[in-house]
Amino acid sequence: MNTQSRIGLLLVSAAAVGSSLPAPADFVTREYTGSIESFQGGWGGNLSDIGQQITVDFSFDSNQQTLTFDNQFLILSAPITSAGIAGGVLGSGINLESGGPGTGTVAETTDITINDLTSTAITSADAPSPNFTGDVFGLSFLSHGITTTIDLIKNVFSDGRFDAQDSGSVRLENVSAGQGIQAPEIDPTSALSALTLLAGSLAIIRGRKFAKIQPV
Repeated sequence: MNTQSRIGLLLVSAAAVGSSLPAPADFVTREYTGSIESFQGGWGGNLSDIGQQITVDFSFDSNQQTLTFDNQFLILSAPITSAGIAGGVLGSGINLESGGPGTGTVAETTDITINDLTSTAITSADAPSPNFTGDVFGLSFLSHGITTTIDLIKNVFSDGRFDAQDSGSVRLENVSAGQGIQAPEIDPTSALSALTLLAGSLAIIRGRKFAKIQPV
């Protein structure tokens, strides 16, 4: 098979993978509530706040979801469009994605060899401009099996320089999902078929040969 034919087959396979994504569902919002486990650095708070609940949420546009395959990992990801503290002892309305849409990512990664699912959401807490002065907040969410943690990050900058003394984080434990949260779904059959086609195309491009079974 010539190079042009191989590239064409790979493109068809990639298109098949993309077609396995769910139909557009506009914005998907996920909301989680957890209790404060600890404060670190200069976030603030009192010892009496330990154990108090915080509710955070983040959203993404399902139209922007991408499906990729890395080794044995199937990854469904999308840029976060908004993230914030919805309520609790730290207050509400704190923007956890102050850098603007696209500076954070929500992803679901499946290890297809052991059917293990990990969900993550990360937003940027970097200074939005070189000479920025002020506070920037961020979110780090990790769910692996029955364990789910959320780290809320506060980074303070003075004329573009990071102020470690006043910066800090808050860790939430015993995190649970809110009600009525829409989650993306992948059709397992179509996704597996697309990935099989993609894997076969990659094998052809790499020149891998398969043994033929002789008829009995």
